[in-house]
Amino acid sequence: MVAGVITQKSDQWFNLADVDGNGYIEEVDLQRLAERTLTHFGYTKESPKWARVHEAYAKAWQIMYELTDTDKDNRISRSEFQAYMDRHAKPSTADGLLRPITDAEFQVADTNDDGYLSPDEYAELLRAFGLSIRDARVGARSIDTDNDGRISSEEYFVACRDLYSREVADDRSSQVFGPLTRT
Repeated sequence: MVAGVITQKSDQWFNLADVDGNGYIEEVDLQRLAERTLTHFGYTKESPKWARVHEAYAKAWQIMYELTDTDKDNRISRSEFQAYMDRHAKPSTADGLLRPITDAEFQVADTNDDGYLSPDEYAELLRAFGLSIRDARVGARSIDTDNDGRISSEEYFVACRDLYSREVADDRSSQVFGPLTRT
C-alpha cells in the first residue's frame, strides 16, 4: 500500500512541524521548532548556530510555502502537505529543502563538534523535536548505515531524504523519527 506508507511518513513529520497543534504548518511553527531545538541544546540568540538554524528554517518555509500552499493562505494544511508529498517526494527534489535544515540541525546536535553525532546526540535531537525517548532511540539506531557507532552529516541527510521518497515501510529510512504506526 504505497500511498499509505508515504502518508504515514509525511503525517509523522507534519505532526512534528505543527508545533502549536492547530492543524496547519505556518512560518511561526518552524520558528518555534527551531527555537525549541536550539534551547534544548542550550544555545542562546548570541550563538552563530542560532542564526544558522533560523536562516535554514526560514528558507525551508519559503520553499514549502511556494510548493505546497495551494490556496496561498500562508499556512499549509495536512491535505496540501499530503498532496505535495504524494506527487513530489523524490530524492532529486530534496536538496534545496532538506540540505540546509539537516546541515544546521546536525551542527546543533554535534555538541562536541567532532563532525559526527553519537547515538545519544542524535537521540537528543529527536527529543528536542518532541519525540519520546523510545522513538528517539529507534531513530538513532536506524540511520547509522555503516554501523560505525556514529552518524555522519551525510547519513543524516540521506536518511531524512529517503524517509519521504522511499515507498517502503520496513527500511531504515522509515525509522528516522521513530517507528511508523502500523495501520
